[in-house]
Amino acid sequence: MKKFFKKYTPDRDDVKEYKMLNFLGSSLFHKDLWKFNRISFCRATVIGLFWGWMPMMFQMIPAAYCAVVFRANLPLSVAGVWISNPITMPAMMYFAYIFGNNILGLNPIYNEFKLNSEWIISALGNIWEPLLVGTLIIGVVSSVIGYFLMHISWKIYAYSRLKRRK
Repeated sequence: MKKFFKKYTPDRDDVKEYKMLNFLGSSLFHKDLWKFNRISFCRATVIGLFWGWMPMMFQMIPAAYCAVVFRANLPLSVAGVWISNPITMPAMMYFAYIFGNNILGLNPIYNEFKLNSEWIISALGNIWEPLLVGTLIIGVVSSVIGYFLMHISWKIYAYSRLKRRK
């Protein structure tokens, strides 16, 4: 598990060479952000899953900021938001909208989302509240579940490695 992530994530020293990231200062290169351990991975899972559910563009930016603030694994935090991508986001947002309506006790005004900017802009006044409530609750719940799944997975992985050594 650790080897897999180390193999497919950039090295901290390699990232330092990108001059366009210099404006972020030295906080981006703190050693905790690039660690491959249970705590860092569990924190990154929480951050990635939470921001992945938020109905916004450029989710990787707040995920990276939270990774710096909470000293989580930066590459995994940023990669975690990819659960919402152009293919999955419409279904996720529709589910969150329906869920938000149920939580608020509202009847859904729209039975489907249309993927064009005119429809989204005209419907935003009606859907923002249930959508925001739905995404916040689902984001928090999925983050908590993701934390425990990552924690359990890490323990199982560590136990199996320890067992193989013996």
